[in-house]
Parts: sequence; structure tokens; C-alpha cells
Amino acid sequence: MSFPKITRNISKEQEQVKVQFLTESLELILDRAKCVGCGTCARVCPKEAISRGPVGASRRFPTTENIIPEVYDPKKCSFCATCVIMCPFSALTFKKNGEVVNLEDLTLISEKAMPELKFEVKKVKNNEGVERVVKQYVKASVSIDNEVCAGGCSSCAIVCPTGAISIAKKPEKGWEASAKVEVVDEAKCVGCGACDNVCPTGAVQLRIEEVHYSGEYNEIFWDPLIERLKDLRWSKKEEE
Repeated sequence: MSFPKITRNISKEQEQVKVQFLTESLELILDRAKCVGCGTCARVCPKEAISRGPVGASRRFPTTENIIPEVYDPKKCSFCATCVIMCPFSALTFKKNGEVVNLEDLTLISEKAMPELKFEVKKVKNNEGVERVVKQYVKASVSIDNEVCAGGCSSCAIVCPTGAISIAKKPEKGWEASAKVEVVDEAKCVGCGACDNVCPTGAVQLRIEEVHYSGEYNEIFWDPLIERLKDLRWSKKEEE
């Protein structure tokens, strides 16, 4: 057997990528039930080893299943665990030799390449009643361009893990114009980016205004990471 040996397994419940060296193994596991498809892991990955999921420009009504990320190129993954640290929904787990490594013991944290994220833990519920726990460490705002919105898609409302987005009520009078979607409760928004990630037209955009953190960090590593985190519009990348 030659080393390192890389394996990748995907099931309905999880995605597992593992690299086996001669004396140790490293493993990255995605819990698909916890994942909301926000795209944070794909944006912050320094090796661009993670994709946004199988959603395509031709898909008219994408859902969470279509934007759950995949490690599309395991050979690119350096198992640095940046994605694990930054995941707002704790959907990613890092293992070494079969044992879960706690966040504070990850090399990027222990060696102060990254600062300590300052977050608020919230229990949230989507429009279908599914509950999750989120670590909110950003201040963000959502904007919806109703001129660009395709209408009838409802994808942003479907994937929103907090129920912050819902479909606007139809006007009582047929000749009255109305917004196709609306952010009904900005207080519920945790700035995860799932709505931005799923929108097939680019009408829904999340703007991350602040990232809350404290402590020492390596500017060469952390500053570009923050820029990648704030780069939300996937459609722009696809056009390039």
C-alpha cells in the first residue's frame, strides 16, 4: 500500500474525507443534518478544496440539498481545519487517529494563526420547524432586489435556518405590485449566507459588516481569510 492514502465517502447522513499516512490518519466529517448550505466552509478554505454543492446555474428551484458543500478535491485539502473552526453550525468535525480534536487543540488555534471567535450561541428554527444551534460571530445585513428576483422560487425562504425570510403576502387587489420575498424579521437573521448561496439570480445578497474576534493572530493567514469570508456572490465567480 502506498501512502498517503485518501478516501472519500458520501452518504445521506454525512460526508467523510480521510487521509491515511504511515503513522497517523486525519479525517474531516460533515454532518449533513446540521449543515444549512451557508457556504462558509467553501469561502474560507485556503486551498479552495470545497465546492458550494451540486447546485448549478440551470437549476431554477435549488434547495438546501443542492447547496450542501462537498470536498470536491480531497488532494487539495490540507486538513488544516479552517472550515471546522469557522462553521457557524458546528456541522464539521476533525479527527486525528480516530479521535475528535477539540477546537482549542487544533493547530491553527493553539499556534495562534487564528484569533478567538467571539460568538453568541443561539437555538434557531426554520420555517419547517427544524431546530439547530448556531454560533453567530458576524454582524450582517440582507438585501433583496425585487427587480432581479425571479419570483416563485422561494429558495431563500426554504433554506433560511432561522425563518427570517418568508414569502410576501399577495396583494388584496390584483393590480397592486408587491415584493416577491421579504425579510420579515431581521432580528432572526444570523448572517450565515445560506440565502445568498442558494439564490439562482443573485437577487438576495448578504453583506457581512463585522466579524467578532479577539486575541492574537497571524495577519498573513487571518486577513485573507476574512476577505474570503465576506466574498458572498457565487455568481460573480462563476461568470469569471
